[in-house]
Amino acid sequence: MRIPTVSVLALPLLVVAQESPLDQAKAQAQYWFGKLQSYIPSPASESPLEAATAKVGEAKIHHLTLDTWQETIRGSVTPESSLPQEWWVLATGGNKTCFGLCGKIEKGFNESAALFAVDPTAPHMAMLNCDEQPVLCNSWGAGPPHLWTMEVGAPGSPVPIITVPLNTTSTTVTTFTDLHSSKSYKKKAPYEGWFHPFDGELAQYRAAVPVGYVIWFFGVVPSWMFMIGISFFSRTIMSKRTLGPQGPAAAAGARPRAAPAGDGVTY
Repeated sequence: MRIPTVSVLALPLLVVAQESPLDQAKAQAQYWFGKLQSYIPSPASESPLEAATAKVGEAKIHHLTLDTWQETIRGSVTPESSLPQEWWVLATGGNKTCFGLCGKIEKGFNESAALFAVDPTAPHMAMLNCDEQPVLCNSWGAGPPHLWTMEVGAPGSPVPIITVPLNTTSTTVTTFTDLHSSKSYKKKAPYEGWFHPFDGELAQYRAAVPVGYVIWFFGVVPSWMFMIGISFFSRTIMSKRTLGPQGPAAAAGARPRAAPAGDGVTY
């Protein structure tokens, strides 16, 4: 028995006709949903280091201030301490001192502190924000972004300090973990200068904080105010020179010459 060609061609139309409008709408919705889902990028897989950081949690990071920084750092040294206590101080800042570029460095520093929390050989961690503590940064001669490493011993003992410059674009948590594992920064010569916060000349003569205030003052006072002060001072000096010295008032007219002895008549 031969099936007419027209009947064969009409079979798809009959199948479509048997589908309800609701089924057709569902099929179209599933099609477009799958289409949209293909354009959504899948989330990047987390690195093992970031995953470990999330599991450990955030460790305590000290925030140094002008009033408490010595107590914070010196307080880590106890009579039972047989070795110097290592400190890592991140000199950072905001829009004023770091131009808003220190966010990535701070993120890596926080993540490394979380990893170091379970490491007994890890250093103590602290931050020094130069936007919030400008006088303290000036008294140290510190500027972001730098890592200050310190070996703090008993009071009176020298404190070796090594500073490590940091890159605002490439510094991550790996930067700090690699520094801790390799100790490569210890190959550098320790910092020795007037602004050394413990052993410098300014610290020994208790002049570091006053100098920090002076530097801070010159940094916040507008330059035009200095120009006005210099102009006023120079005008005062020039006016005094123009007037010259003011001598005593001129004496009264000279007296007439006295007559010689006698009556003054020649005989």
